[in-house]
Amino acid sequence: MSEELKTLLESLKAITLENDGEIPYWGEKIHLKAPAVGSLGFPIPNSVEGLGNPKDPTADTSSIGKSRFGKEVGAVPVCSRNPSTELGRRGQTGTAPHPSNSEIQDKTSALEILRKNEIGDCLRCALGQTRKKLVFGVGNPAARVMFVGEGPGFEEDRQGEPFVGKAGQLLDKILAAIQLDRQKVYIANIVKCHPMVDPKKPEMRGNDRPPTPEEMAPCLSFLKKQIDIINPVIIVTLGATAAKALLNTFEGITRIRGKLRDVNIVDGKPPYKVLPTYHPAALLRNPDLKKDVWEDMKLLRQILSQ
Repeated sequence: MSEELKTLLESLKAITLENDGEIPYWGEKIHLKAPAVGSLGFPIPNSVEGLGNPKDPTADTSSIGKSRFGKEVGAVPVCSRNPSTELGRRGQTGTAPHPSNSEIQDKTSALEILRKNEIGDCLRCALGQTRKKLVFGVGNPAARVMFVGEGPGFEEDRQGEPFVGKAGQLLDKILAAIQLDRQKVYIANIVKCHPMVDPKKPEMRGNDRPPTPEEMAPCLSFLKKQIDIINPVIIVTLGATAAKALLNTFEGITRIRGKLRDVNIVDGKPPYKVLPTYHPAALLRNPDLKKDVWEDMKLLRQILSQ
């Protein structure tokens, strides 16, 4: 048995044990049938819906080890739930203990103070004059990975939560593909109010635009405080605007996506690992970009599992 196949089987074992016999697969679930003990000493399925029969040498297993985009998954390990094998905080190898209840409470309180006392009913730029709801952020205050997008859109402006529209639904599927969800990560944006092409038409859909540097400046200071409080192992920027703002670069997203960088974000603190990738909205416009995002998510999964 090849090392790659062994790695794949071990990954399947970890996923199935964690998910009670179901494999999350790019936002969907594959149900296992009739488990049998395999050569590695753990149950493997007689058949896996959509993957053929691994016990039958004549079965078609061409889709095993491939992503939904048809690209080889390779020997990238699935995110481990064993703290002794996880990457430590801020990229240091070794044990990454689960945060204590008191640590989570402290981070939650710090975020609430930032939201209520420092940001408040913010009118530091023109976006505050036209917003319906300020979109602060959502997720686990002790998350090891933080996703940062551009800014709220039509739906986010009304619900007060980032990534709840069609792009957000796709983001949820992307997270599920690497065994993450909104309870395990933290999601925020560069700006916290909806930038509109025509602020006089707030009820018009498709009225979104990237924020200007003047609009980003006050919000960036608050985002950096969120990052400082959460202290993630890695930050994933979604789209060109978020990448350029946090990396302080003018390079295009096509050039920089998938390239891990160490970036000084919080003064006096060690650099953070930042991984740029495409915005989910870009995938909705151009599905061919999904294969690149999948490669980026495999890199993220690898970092979180080391």
